[in-house]
Amino acid sequence: MKGTPSERRLAENEVTFRQLNERAHNGLVKINELAHEDKQPEFMVDDNTPLYFYCECSNLSCIERVTITFRDYGKIHQGGSDFVVVPGHEVTAIERVIKKCPGYNVVRKSAGLLE
Repeated sequence: MKGTPSERRLAENEVTFRQLNERAHNGLVKINELAHEDKQPEFMVDDNTPLYFYCECSNLSCIERVTITFRDYGKIHQGGSDFVVVPGHEVTAIERVIKKCPGYNVVRKSAGLLE
């Protein structure tokens, strides 16, 4: 990772929360696959189901949640540099807001911080 030590640490904190959320999201994807294979659609998570994920901000003591649909969470995290944060949790030294949504913002890390 590039940037100053403090900028790198902030970015690393955000990656920690993102990894936690991605594990939960991937678990739901797997449940959907199994429910589909077993022909049990009642156990599937609908794309528009609102879910509660941890804020992916750089504050390690933050335990706030963002409400986001299953589909939207997956779309946001297709690239490696976008994160979901509670509005106001952005750190302009390492990221910029690229999308504002009700209850959360999507931020993109500055170039080089995640390399």
